[in-house]
Amino acid sequence: MTKYVKQLKKELEECKVIPIFEIEVNDKNCATDYVLCEIFFRGNSIVAQRDGVSTKELKSKFIANTRRAVDPSLSLDENLQELLSDIEADIEDGDLFSINH
Repeated sequence: MTKYVKQLKKELEECKVIPIFEIEVNDKNCATDYVLCEIFFRGNSIVAQRDGVSTKELKSKFIANTRRAVDPSLSLDENLQELLSDIEADIEDGDLFSINH
């Protein structure tokens, strides 16, 4: 873990909010649902351990996640925004939900 990633990790831990994304989605029946994502750092990556968004992920024995290498030119907020964009792309690519705009 680089010094910068350690700094971001500390910043995230010291926030007064729980590091979780709750993304509103629609299921196949157009009912509102939520994909929950727990955010943490692993190595030099920022990871969102999340609910499965595809049939394949639901059948897997592994916990679904979206991972992104930390960009040292970005702030914590910007790295989180990039991670959120990746999660939303995973949701759209999956076969269970669509983003509720």
